[in-house]
Amino acid sequence: MELLLTLSLVIAGLLLLLLSLLGVAFGVFMALEPRNREPGVFFAIWWVPGAAASLGILMRDPVTFTIGVICFAIAGAALAVERRGAQRDFKSRRTGSAGAKKRPVHERAKRRLQDKIEEYRKALS
Repeated sequence: MELLLTLSLVIAGLLLLLLSLLGVAFGVFMALEPRNREPGVFFAIWWVPGAAASLGILMRDPVTFTIGVICFAIAGAALAVERRGAQRDFKSRRTGSAGAKKRPVHERAKRRLQDKIEEYRKALS
């Protein structure tokens, strides 16, 4: 009976560890994109205590598990508060031209370069 309990705890701990490591990896992947850098970092950091909690299950250590779960809950609350604040900031930064699209970075750089070339040609003539 104890072997079955140990085996089920190991399987549950490994599954939770895999899930939390996937959460960290996904957060790092999100952070590689400049637009999602800050939310990606928060998401990756949020899953680190989840990995600690799952290691607490694997080691059958109730203190590690409890602290990991508490930190996971606090980090999740911080992530939710941060997301709510970011959405408010985004809504307040919107302009009246809702249909206007921002040009991609490479197009803006190309346009600036063309403007500089035109200025240089005017200066030469």
